[in-house]
Amino acid sequence: MSRLLRFTTILTLALLAACSSSPKKGQMAEKEYYEAAQKSMKSGNFMAASDHLEALESHFPVGRYTEQAQLELIYAKFRHADHAGASAAADRFIRLHPGHAQVDYAIYMKGLAAYEGDRDVFLRIMPINTAARDLASSREAFQEFSELLRRFPDSQYVPDARARMIHIRNQMADQELHAARFYAKRKAYVSCLNRTRWIIENYPGTPAVPDALALQVWAYGKLGIKDLAEQQLALLRSNYPEHKSIDKLGQLTIDIGAHNEDRSWLNILSFGLLGKADATN
Repeated sequence: MSRLLRFTTILTLALLAACSSSPKKGQMAEKEYYEAAQKSMKSGNFMAASDHLEALESHFPVGRYTEQAQLELIYAKFRHADHAGASAAADRFIRLHPGHAQVDYAIYMKGLAAYEGDRDVFLRIMPINTAARDLASSREAFQEFSELLRRFPDSQYVPDARARMIHIRNQMADQELHAARFYAKRKAYVSCLNRTRWIIENYPGTPAVPDALALQVWAYGKLGIKDLAEQQLALLRSNYPEHKSIDKLGQLTIDIGAHNEDRSWLNILSFGLLGKADATN
């Protein structure tokens, strides 16, 4: 009985494979779908390329070009600015082919899709402080790039991933600094100190650190804790002697404002032509 069941299973799989390799009426052959996708990508029509690659996989799930089509679909969707689709395609490829030679590429592209998904065209051209934005996609990208570095430290995509991780890390530190300034302007000195301490401890080496130190000096001064204020000022002087908050006498002259925190949306959207620059959101 088991032999009969085994025979039936093998026969069924063979019939399915035969059906999938034989195009139906009005359906292109597997190679034709793949070649059409290549032609579309060469001409820059990545939407059409995505359609051809998805049709190939749909009609030929176990075909000769299926695996390569799944890989190229990631790139086609990314170039079409379908970042969510590119991420989903990359994630699917990683799950279906965990031992594939180009899994590092899929992980890299998944991170890149998240990275670019947080940088839409509108925000690229507008003079809005990126620290005030939600960085959820950037954090996701950081995790994917970290996974790439952990699993494939010798991958050709590591240098670019590492550079993007540095940029994301700087953004995250800037976001904390933005919050610290928010608390400082509302005289919430302890909350301001908590944020700046987080920056110094968790984002060392980022451009936000000297500004965080300067804010600490200022906040400790406002709280009347002179010894800690002097201690942090000495640290600021020794590590960042050219910092903008230190005057010629070595004293602190800090401006807690940020570029866009006090501008009205009308002022921002009109590039400073309309609205008040000192209006709060």
